Order: sequence, then structure tokens, then C-alpha cells
Amino acid sequence: MMEPAIHIIVENATEYPEFRYYIPLMKKAERNLVPQPDICIEICKALIEGVSRSIILDFNPEIDRKKLNNMEVSPLAKCACQLLREDNTVIEDEFVRRVASVADFLGVLRNERGDISHGRSVPKPVQSDAKLAAVIFQVSSGLLTYMLDSFFTAKRLARAVPLPEPNPASRENEALQGLEQIDYDYNQNFNTWLDEQYPYEGKLTYSFALYSLYYEDYLLSLESYREGLESEDE
Repeated sequence: MMEPAIHIIVENATEYPEFRYYIPLMKKAERNLVPQPDICIEICKALIEGVSRSIILDFNPEIDRKKLNNMEVSPLAKCACQLLREDNTVIEDEFVRRVASVADFLGVLRNERGDISHGRSVPKPVQSDAKLAAVIFQVSSGLLTYMLDSFFTAKRLARAVPLPEPNPASRENEALQGLEQIDYDYNQNFNTWLDEQYPYEGKLTYSFALYSLYYEDYLLSLESYREGLESEDE
């Protein structure tokens, strides 16, 4: 039942072979649906957590890995989906919030009932049934399919866009540390201007591709844009 997500990984395995790591886990989750529902749920949570981290690291390889590894599944999934969203509409923002809520529920359920990461004494006080595990499995499968498909599509489009080379001199910018960076939506006028300068067809706009893949260059372009506005005002 996670075949769509597995198929997407296999399709992109030539360029991203490391994502094959998740395939045995997806199959293991399905095998445990009935015999060990809580193990199935725990694996689903781990898959969303792991795929989210992989996406964030790919978009921002200079991120503080220790901080990333200490993050819970809900903010991880939220951050990954923010990077993958197609546009900045209210619907997209609401989807990101709902994803974070689902991920948060998975985290709570795993902490209370998980069998692997939290060793349990016996008899186990509460155990999930197969019906709940099946629902969570289906939701997780759909979410993973969306995330993986959006990620690989974004990477293909980004390779087709003539983005500038990263500027090593700007890498000490404090805004790049961790996940605390300026919100893409905060500079809509600049984003629109940038997209008009470099128009192209695709799911991603030029401004968002630059923001996601070369954040430091996005900051430099934003600074130049603001300096230009100040010069016009003078």
C-alpha cells in the first residue's frame, strides 16, 4: 500500500540512490499492520521524520545538523512541506498546518505506545488495534508520496533553471543558522519583481527556487533590490 511512494523512489534512484534506504522500512510497516500495529505506527512516524530531514538537508545543507536531529516530527514535517509547497496561497498554508498536526499526533501516539524506541514493561497498558494502524498507514503513505514527488519534481525543475552559483563570501550570514531565516512571504514585492526578471514555466517560481536552494544569494539579491529602491527615493 506504500507502492506509490516506493515507485517514486525507484524512479529517481539513479540520481538519488540514498532514498532507497526508506524502501525496506515502508515494507516493514506494511508487514506489521496486523501482527504489531504499534510497530507499524512507529515506523510511519519515523519515515515522515526521516524524509522530512532529508528534504530539509538537501535544500539547506549548511543547517545545524545537531539542532535538526533534535527536532520533533511535527516541526520537521512543517518545515519540509513549506519548502515543497507550490505557491503561497491560503490553501497551501493551511495544508502545511494540517500536515504538522498529523505529524504531531503520530509523535504523541508513538511516545505513548511505541514498542521500539521506548521499551515497554509487560503487560502493556494500552495497545493500538489494526484498524487505527491501517488509517495511520494510509495517511502516512499519502503524505510520503506527496513529499517525495514534490521534492524530486522541485529538484528537476531547479536543475533546468539558470540559478547563480552560491556565493561563499555570504555564508557567514547569521540568518542562515538553523531554521531561523526570513519568511519567503515577507518580501512579496521583491519576489514578484524577481520572477518578472527570470520568468519560466514550472511548479516553482524563480524567486522560491533561489530562496530554497541558494538562500544566501536570495539575501544578496534582496539587499540589492532594496538599495535600488532607496536610490529611486533619493
